[in-house]
Amino acid sequence: MLAPGLSMLWEDADPTHALPARFGLADLPAATSWLTAVLAEDWGLRIFGCDRWVISATNAIAWVTSDDGPLVVKVAADEPTFERLAAIATLLGDLDAPGLPVAAPLPARSSARRVVRRSDRALSVAVLPLVEGAHLDVADLAAVRATGTLVARLHLALAEVDPAPFGPGRLDRLTPDEHRRAAWLHGLPAGRAPRAHARLTDLLTTLPPPAPPRQLVHGDVRGANVLVRDGRVAALLDFDELGLGSPTAELATAAVLLATQFRRWPPAPPAAQHALLAGYEDVLPLDDAERGWWTATRLRVGLGQIPTGADPHGWADAVDAWADDPAG
Repeated sequence: MLAPGLSMLWEDADPTHALPARFGLADLPAATSWLTAVLAEDWGLRIFGCDRWVISATNAIAWVTSDDGPLVVKVAADEPTFERLAAIATLLGDLDAPGLPVAAPLPARSSARRVVRRSDRALSVAVLPLVEGAHLDVADLAAVRATGTLVARLHLALAEVDPAPFGPGRLDRLTPDEHRRAAWLHGLPAGRAPRAHARLTDLLTTLPPPAPPRQLVHGDVRGANVLVRDGRVAALLDFDELGLGSPTAELATAAVLLATQFRRWPPAPPAAQHALLAGYEDVLPLDDAERGWWTATRLRVGLGQIPTGADPHGWADAVDAWADDPAG
């Protein structure tokens, strides 16, 4: 039986084994006791309760009640990422100042927004405010459009940030230079969505070279990372994938994955994809070449989501239909 209040975000692993193996914390009471001490010593916070821990790969999230209100605590165990995660935490504090709705980590007593604690292993800890809201519903086109506007505002802010401390993001590979265009088609299921595959092939032949990525992007804009409250975007969450990338590639990838939430992985309907694009273009209109690469990237990402076997969410039919979408 799994421990109450302890679960895996998306893996099928047993969290009672993952907790000690990945974080060196024997069990849920030990993890909560350790966290209570860390927050008292480094943040000066008193913890009255810990509702649950959720593990995702080498990261864990804990929900706690404190004398500063409800908080979310993020714990990372992959030491080579600590410096980058600290830079992201500092950046979020800077982004929060002009009013972008991000959950900026609270500064510790040292003023650092991430603290590394060492015992038998090193763990990096960040404490964030709990933002109330529901995950984005792609049927709410007004909220989807507002999400597109927020992504554009975020891209404008990130364009002013030196990307050097963060390195390439996972979306960097979605900006194909002349040597990578052909590689985009390798392994894609041409037979499962033939019209989409044919249109992507044509676009890769005719589109001009894309601008190389020169700025930071969020890296994981999708429904699970957008909280909505009272019809407005309350927060864009989870900047852990932030890195150098193409804003157009981010916008296209977000359009495809907008409906995905944890273990639910359906394609976003075209109406939501175009509402996201419209909201973005309210702030940052795309030129003809960027619109072409938005279409190509949307098809490339969608084709990559088609499973090899059963397709319970209908990715193949959905992506193939995008090939005939007159709006791109």
